Amino acid sequence: MRVHLTDLGLRKLTQPASGQVTYWDTATPGFGVRCSAKCKSYVVMYGEKRKLKTLGRYPAVPLADARKQAKRFLANFTEGVVEVEEHDVSEVMAEYLADCEQRLRPSTLYHYRFFARKIPFRGPIGKLGPSEVMNTIVRYTSNVRSQNHAFMVFKVFFNWAVRRQYIDRNPLTALRRPHQNGSRERVLTEAEVTTLLRYTLEKRGRFNDIVTLLLLTGQRKGEIAGLRWSECEGDHLRLPPERTKNKRLHVVPICKRAQELLESIEGGTTYVFGTPEADRPFNGWSRAQRDIIKATGLAHFTLHDLRRTFATQHAKIGTPVHVTERMLNHVSGTISGVAAVYNRHSYGEEMREATERYEALICRLLGLCSG
Repeated sequence: MRVHLTDLGLRKLTQPASGQVTYWDTATPGFGVRCSAKCKSYVVMYGEKRKLKTLGRYPAVPLADARKQAKRFLANFTEGVVEVEEHDVSEVMAEYLADCEQRLRPSTLYHYRFFARKIPFRGPIGKLGPSEVMNTIVRYTSNVRSQNHAFMVFKVFFNWAVRRQYIDRNPLTALRRPHQNGSRERVLTEAEVTTLLRYTLEKRGRFNDIVTLLLLTGQRKGEIAGLRWSECEGDHLRLPPERTKNKRLHVVPICKRAQELLESIEGGTTYVFGTPEADRPFNGWSRAQRDIIKATGLAHFTLHDLRRTFATQHAKIGTPVHVTERMLNHVSGTISGVAAVYNRHSYGEEMREATERYEALICRLLGLCSG
């Protein structure tokens, strides 16, 4: 957006609720002000690749001084007598964490700071290559789980640095997280399922109820956490396309115990796991996950492991693979490609029978019935 920048106009520039907007000065080509939700920064665009250099923040730097800096920088750059400064990675990280303080939850900010201190990158940020970044992460972490967390923290950081024009590309873009070298295989045993369900059914709460429903229905974490009352239709759930991973309507039967659990929840007016004070999808996974593992004494598991456990238990009770995949709303399993085009059977009855057999298994594990 092009405007004539003045002291009065600069004070009145609209700051976006999220993201960034740059206002380019009509009086000084290449000079502008980049506005985010929290600050206004002077920038100058230079070179064939249209890179940006930050000159300082408003109001710490007056507009007149910033404009003079921009003119001097562009003149020197054109004459080839100036080298664009290399930004030290520690300085960029400090600015990134300061930005995070304005917009992230304290728990998230804690993890970002933890890995920023634990894994020391040094030197110009533009000189960091993929191998150096990954080797440094592996060197300063003790296990694959920590490496995964660190990988994601620094991938987000480098993406931020790209948006701020500190680097041209993210060195981690083409790399995969360490655990993706092999698939996850964690499946809870029947004893672990029993322990977990007994705990969540006794210690009712938003997160524990979500865990119970994940085990009873096999649906994805986000689908259950964001479940709406309008999607609960008696003995089945009806998830609209905009809420499913494959963008298809998903109708799946649920067992009586899941129905009873839903009927007993006093949620918000829209979301099952909302509250009268905050009628929105559940949030706060990390702490709740740590608490439930500590309380039950189970080995670490992820919520997606419950979905894998659901599928494994169905295999044990004889549910056909294609029926289980339909319950999980998979589209790349046994019925895919041409078969999926021509096979439009809903498998409603088959899924209902499988759900009843699975409920019998759950009742047996909980000691609620014989067999």
